[in-house]
Amino acid sequence: MLLCLTGCSFSQQDDLEQWMQQAGSGLHGQVEPLPQIEPYKPYQYRGQDLSPPFDTNRLQLARKSASGNLPDTGRPREILENYELDKLKLVGTMQLQRERVGLVQTPEGGIYRVRVGSFVGPNYGMVRAISETEIKLEETVEDVNGEWVKQENNLYLLQEQGKAP
Repeated sequence: MLLCLTGCSFSQQDDLEQWMQQAGSGLHGQVEPLPQIEPYKPYQYRGQDLSPPFDTNRLQLARKSASGNLPDTGRPREILENYELDKLKLVGTMQLQRERVGLVQTPEGGIYRVRVGSFVGPNYGMVRAISETEIKLEETVEDVNGEWVKQENNLYLLQEQGKAP
């Protein structure tokens, strides 16, 4: 009986070997040739005579040559200049005599009055106009060339839930 079982197992292996030979007979692998390697060409740097991009003397010259946009750094800073604009909230405006005043809330909850000419935010933002729903600021920022430029920014009145300003 043991010989019968051994004989059956050999016939199954013969079938497997025959199938492997048939399956692999039509296969021909083809490997693409490697690309041609170009010889290395060293780059000759000729920028020694150019001014370095991070030279502090260059930045100082740009600051001195800036037109009348240079901020007054010698004046005392106002309290709202210590906060980023996205941290401040315009919570209301009111009319005092002939002047409109904005009410700005700090992250700590303090509320301060601002008038045209007040400074708000870290970028030397001066209040240029106050309407019922917004405060228009003119900020003085330093661009990538070291020059001081003016840019406009706004603080908008907070919308109450379900009500538009």
